[in-house]
Amino acid sequence: MERDFVDDVLDQWRAQRPDLDPAPLSVLARLTRIARRVTRRLDDTLKDYGLLHVDLDILATLRRAGEPYELTLGEIARWMLAGNSTMTSRLDRLVAAGLVDRRQNPANRRTALIRLTPAGLTLADEAFAAELTAQEDMVSGLSEPDRHELADLLRRLCRSMGEIPD
Repeated sequence: MERDFVDDVLDQWRAQRPDLDPAPLSVLARLTRIARRVTRRLDDTLKDYGLLHVDLDILATLRRAGEPYELTLGEIARWMLAGNSTMTSRLDRLVAAGLVDRRQNPANRRTALIRLTPAGLTLADEAFAAELTAQEDMVSGLSEPDRHELADLLRRLCRSMGEIPD
């Protein structure tokens, strides 16, 4: 097996702190590095669409909801594992760009409803197709069975960390 940066980090910790077992880093440090690389790559892919990956996440969440492509702010935040205040600033950019509309929820005046505009729907579809192409390229080094096995392992890790399916 080839060594990587994380192997060097583990060796350094073992030398500096032999009283600690840095084994969890073998998984989590790699996941962190992968997440950063994925985000950079997707942001680069989406720049021609005027979006960041976090922006497309919001648009895609609304798109997946189906017609009328509308969710509460809290529902979007839950999908994205983000707080409402974080979501508000992200949504402000999308509202200003004309990609989503935000209105008060008539059923609960304390919540906002967010809906894709026609321009947001078109952009979400185009940008998501481009993102999938980039994602396919990023996982192309793994065989189909390896992809399934890795997805299963990551699903189990998510659940062990408290993610509960709906």
